[in-house]
Amino acid sequence: FEEKISWWNRAFPKDERRRQELKIGAASNAVGAAVTVRQLSERTDRMERILDSAVANVPQPAPAMAAPREAQVAASPAAPAMAKRAVESAQGASGQPVSTATIRLQKWQPDASYAKRMRAADPADTYRIYLDEKAGYAQSTAFFLDAADVLFDKGQPALAMRVLSNLAEMDLENRHILRVLGYRLMQARQPGVAIPVLQKVLELSPEEPQSYRDLGLAYAAHGQGQKAIESLYEVVIRPWHNRFPGIEQVALAELNAIVATGAIPFDRARIDPRLLKNLPLDVRAVLTWDADNTDIDLWVTDPNGEKAFYGNRLTYQGGRMTQDFTGGYGPEEFSLKSAKPGKYRVEAQYYGDRRQNVTGATTLQVRLSSHFGTDRQEDQVITMRLKDKRDVVFVGEFEIK
Repeated sequence: FEEKISWWNRAFPKDERRRQELKIGAASNAVGAAVTVRQLSERTDRMERILDSAVANVPQPAPAMAAPREAQVAASPAAPAMAKRAVESAQGASGQPVSTATIRLQKWQPDASYAKRMRAADPADTYRIYLDEKAGYAQSTAFFLDAADVLFDKGQPALAMRVLSNLAEMDLENRHILRVLGYRLMQARQPGVAIPVLQKVLELSPEEPQSYRDLGLAYAAHGQGQKAIESLYEVVIRPWHNRFPGIEQVALAELNAIVATGAIPFDRARIDPRLLKNLPLDVRAVLTWDADNTDIDLWVTDPNGEKAFYGNRLTYQGGRMTQDFTGGYGPEEFSLKSAKPGKYRVEAQYYGDRRQNVTGATTLQVRLSSHFGTDRQEDQVITMRLKDKRDVVFVGEFEIK
């Protein structure tokens, strides 16, 4: 944590020199390509060793559900795909004025036949079509997620919530399905409904730090700040399996942001005072996913053209990427204290997996935040389902003006 504070206090250059260096390096010779091939080979070997260890030490998930016929992606029903704007002329984490911070999410729509049929229908007929299709997809989580998204988009949240409830009924002891349900309820701005679902996930998998973190964030969204920081602090202080590297730092950032922005003081007696320091950020992106023994990578490309990822964890202008998660769930976090003007492209790469597929495809969630850890914080969340390994998907972008 002291190293992170040192990074936060450091002044990074905001000029164009790095862009020029990248162009020169790309044009010089083919050595870089050879290095990349070698790095990929070494990474594959490393992932194999880590996943072998994870499989040997973690209970196997339940049998797989019926897989969808193609990769499905669903954008947030609660927030439009275009643009939340932060306050004009707000002060950024650097203390310098930031006139506008905009988040844009890529709007994706599932192209399964039932989803197309529901989208084409009049709003009054959408739920009837869902009922017509339901019998053929009773064991497909993708079907219920897609149907709920269409109903949310058509302004029928009560029916969408009814559809989502099918996920809990499918298998009350399957933490993967329940975690996806909790994520989708949070995305729908229903933290009060998500809390009991995520409490059940914690009961089923207390050995996974994500269970405490997910519940803590739900408490925070529901206005239960004291419970939120207590749950997040469990992530900070408990010992975890080495397949969860650095998750303590992510949870600690969230804990400090909640403490710093709370309307009333919280009881902090249990928290080590050395860990109580809020580190506000202009830009933050966090990637999580639902599948164990799975490697998905977060990429953020800044206005210099430099990509922050597991192989480049500190960029020229100070973008910081957390450690690489190769064994499941994440989170992977990108942080930038002082963002230079321009666009920040956010992508996710489905690198690989070795696990039984219980939800038809891996569900990932990306949360983009501007002015994180301040009263001006703005968040947007997108949930996607991926199936094709080595695919890179565009999630969205920040634009700083």
